[in-house]
Amino acid sequence: MTKESLVLSALRRGMRVTRKTAIERGWCENLTATISRLRKRGYKIIAIKANSPDGPYTRYKLCLLYTSDAADDLLCVD
Repeated sequence: MTKESLVLSALRRGMRVTRKTAIERGWCENLTATISRLRKRGYKIIAIKANSPDGPYTRYKLCLLYTSDAADDLLCVD
């Protein structure tokens, strides 16, 4: 699996995707670049700023676009 597919798989499963977890789990060394490449491929990935006892961090979440007869709804996967 490519680094992008590892990160995308984690995002799809709603796993915690942060720089720290990406490195610890061996998904990728540069999460920012990987997220950027996925966004260029059309994936809607949002960055959520948070704080921990160790300091601020960014967590990423994948949003999926679902279409229905009534409207298009943008839903974020937790």
